[in-house]
Amino acid sequence: MPSGRTHTRFNLLSLPVVICLLISYGMTSWGFLLWFAGGFVFGTYFLTPDLDTVSSAYRNWGPLRIIWRPYRAVMPHRSFLTHTIVLGDVIRLLYLFVMFLPFLYILNVQILDGALPGLVRAHKPLLGAAVLGIFTTSALHIILDTLNTKRKRMFRSKKSRR
Repeated sequence: MPSGRTHTRFNLLSLPVVICLLISYGMTSWGFLLWFAGGFVFGTYFLTPDLDTVSSAYRNWGPLRIIWRPYRAVMPHRSFLTHTIVLGDVIRLLYLFVMFLPFLYILNVQILDGALPGLVRAHKPLLGAAVLGIFTTSALHIILDTLNTKRKRMFRSKKSRR
């Protein structure tokens, strides 16, 4: 399995390629591309499928990494729930939302005077672009893990034939 550093490097080198692909498919809105790139970078550094271990993404949370301890306790590493494209991301995003719900409630009531739902609705396409960026980084992570596992199996089977 590739190291966290390898995953990060691979994702960051893939970002310009993915942005070029999005532009070639007609996604030319700078707002969309910036929010996508922001989600992509956030997903690379903070919301990887490897949050079920003491990984670089887990350490990147700093003092806030305590919120991921229950997640790590429940999720087995490389399970169907963590290393599945889309499903794993949905679980992590819902988990993160639930963990930050008290903060979001206080933000909405005390600072934004109840305007948070309206802000979310108004910026739904941009938030969707950020979520798409997170999904893309996770897909690249899982693809890299799968390719590396297949490569190891292929070379292991060649060695055992000798």
